[in-house]
Amino acid sequence: MITPSALARFRIGGIRRHHHRCLSSAAGELIQTGIDESNGVAMLVFNRPPANSLSMEMNVEISRSIKNVEENYPKVQSVILASSNPNIFSAGLDIAELIAPDPDRLPKFWNSLQQVYIDLYGSRLATVACIHGHAPAAGCFLAMACDYRVMYAGGEKHLPTIGLNETQLGIAAPPWMGQLLARTIGFRNAELALALGTLFPPQNALEIGLVDEIVSVDSEQSSHNDALQALIPENNLKDQVMQQSAVLQAGYIKAARFAKVHPQARIASKMLTRSEYLQDMIARRQHDSDHFCNFVTQEEVQCNLRKYIQNQKANRKKK
Repeated sequence: MITPSALARFRIGGIRRHHHRCLSSAAGELIQTGIDESNGVAMLVFNRPPANSLSMEMNVEISRSIKNVEENYPKVQSVILASSNPNIFSAGLDIAELIAPDPDRLPKFWNSLQQVYIDLYGSRLATVACIHGHAPAAGCFLAMACDYRVMYAGGEKHLPTIGLNETQLGIAAPPWMGQLLARTIGFRNAELALALGTLFPPQNALEIGLVDEIVSVDSEQSSHNDALQALIPENNLKDQVMQQSAVLQAGYIKAARFAKVHPQARIASKMLTRSEYLQDMIARRQHDSDHFCNFVTQEEVQCNLRKYIQNQKANRKKK
């Protein structure tokens, strides 16, 4: 069993003297990190243009960034996940990793995604997903693995969606990802959503429990703007990130609230509901990897993935 004391090992590290710090500032970095020790909040900004798709390198960087905050910033108790692209939280798995995959790289890629699940779902940090853009497939997984999900309600020009839509690509969601959806929205809702590859707009996502809160531009609270500004690295992406300020402010409020809860009690409560599934992943990790690699390399699945890419290219040309 993964115990609170085991998770507490992540908290070892020297206390820093600064209160706000942007750990990364280069616009080209896959994950940009900001720290607000005075309120116990960190922010990780996904930054893999154009769609934050999950390559092996992106997965590794997500895990590394989570562990970096856990191990080196003991005052930080919560972390916000956000995107540098206002229109896309994450498009899910990088399809290039799946089409005609390198047989040596494929299991390593899948292992890196499993590790993201372990590190994010089992983090000692309270995790808050701020979803301003679309979150299909594994993008939805990243959000579901968090403790709290805030989503933009949408506007005239942009209505984000979220869901595990793998069947639209001609593949199936991995068992542990589908089971996470079932734990999040209920068995029957998940059964239908997985079969149909449903992408939920914000209000529907709220109604079934896929997200916890939706916010509009009208709900923006400027009182937290300075704190957000301090968390976001100073580079040419800052304006894009701040376009999502209403969602980020709502996420910051929740993250700051989580940070005030006694950490040992909060982590113990988290593990009451998550430990079993983390242990199952660890125990079945090799089996899950073998199953995925065998499945995705089947000719029928490869054909479906190629057709999906062709359809995507055709749709882009029409626009």
